[in-house]
Amino acid sequence: MAAERQWQSLATVVRASIQGKLADSVQAQERAKFLAAFGTLALRRETRSHRRHFWPPSKASLRSAVVVAVAVAVAALTVVLVLSLRRKVAPIALTYRVTGAVADRGYLQSTDAMSSAEVSFSDGSRIRVEKATSTRIIGVSPYGAHLVLERGTLDVDVVHSAGAAWTIEAGPYEVTITGTAFSIGWDSDELTVAMTRGSVVVKGPLATSGVSVLAGQRLSARQRDHSLSVVEQAGAAPNPVEREGDPPSAPAQSQEPAPRPSVHAQSQSWSTRVASGEYASVLREAEEKGLNGTLTKSPVGDLAALADAARYLRRNDVARLALTAERARFPNSSEAHAAAFLLARLVEEEGDIVDAVKGYDRYLRESPRGSFAQEALGRELALLWGRGDRAAALPVAERYLREFPLGPYTHIARDVMNEP
Repeated sequence: MAAERQWQSLATVVRASIQGKLADSVQAQERAKFLAAFGTLALRRETRSHRRHFWPPSKASLRSAVVVAVAVAVAALTVVLVLSLRRKVAPIALTYRVTGAVADRGYLQSTDAMSSAEVSFSDGSRIRVEKATSTRIIGVSPYGAHLVLERGTLDVDVVHSAGAAWTIEAGPYEVTITGTAFSIGWDSDELTVAMTRGSVVVKGPLATSGVSVLAGQRLSARQRDHSLSVVEQAGAAPNPVEREGDPPSAPAQSQEPAPRPSVHAQSQSWSTRVASGEYASVLREAEEKGLNGTLTKSPVGDLAALADAARYLRRNDVARLALTAERARFPNSSEAHAAAFLLARLVEEEGDIVDAVKGYDRYLRESPRGSFAQEALGRELALLWGRGDRAAALPVAERYLREFPLGPYTHIARDVMNEP
């Protein structure tokens, strides 16, 4: 029985090692344990054999001892080899091949300015580099690649796999990819992401917590008017992998009634659904329940989620109501502080510079180290300098350079500081 348990234990350890479930320290312990255990087992077997036979041992007992010794050696060698080799196996980084361009230290230099180029990766993923596009590959790993889009458009088709980790930087934005198809464009002021399959998460100054973009949706983020929106693309096919998308209430008009959210979707929190890109269904559900009741009775998390969904769909009227309710009903919450910044953004989009500056200043007083502090200070600086108020802009510029010396508004801050 003891021998049987030892063999069962051996099988368990070897299987776990092959599956990568044993840490190096555990592997080392198991190697030593099995060498000792099977050595003891062999010694006991040989001792019992000696007790049953007189000395000198018979040929049969010698053969038995040799068989046991060989079995022990094979078992121990199996454990040592499996546990040692498993530890040494390392995943291999992806390789790629470039067609229609030359890869010079990661930069892709087109061989024909009038045609596109293509990057083919060893896992089957492909990226088409459209003409007049400047991009570079700054690193590859066994799980994906890291690219920087300096200007132009990329058509991306990443193969989904366990542990996939792809990233594309475009200006101040970062797009995280696990397996999907989409196009991404950047022109120094506007980011566009148009999804074909799967989903991505976009992070940046207008989406510090990340915005999900699903198949059939198009994200647009413009620096010049400080806006971000996610809308359904006209004629887009439904996503076969993700949850069903819902057409937005604006700006597009659908010829058929929008599908109602499923019971499963309704059971999830609005925060979870917004994080998954279900902006339209959250907004529609709030309107069906009645906005007045929603605004006066919903918890702060639902109000924040509703405000986000409305902002992304360009329903600024609903966003303003939800953000105002956050501040009125939960004045000391982190959501209420963030609402001050988001309200200032809405006011700025509407062209009210005076109130926008007041709103950004209010946020900075309430959350000087908050998630939006860098953007709030930068926007306040840009607005003050834009209206020619150097006296008010100067202390803001000094603070910005002190706290965010590498931030995206440093060029404005330096202009303010250097102005005679």
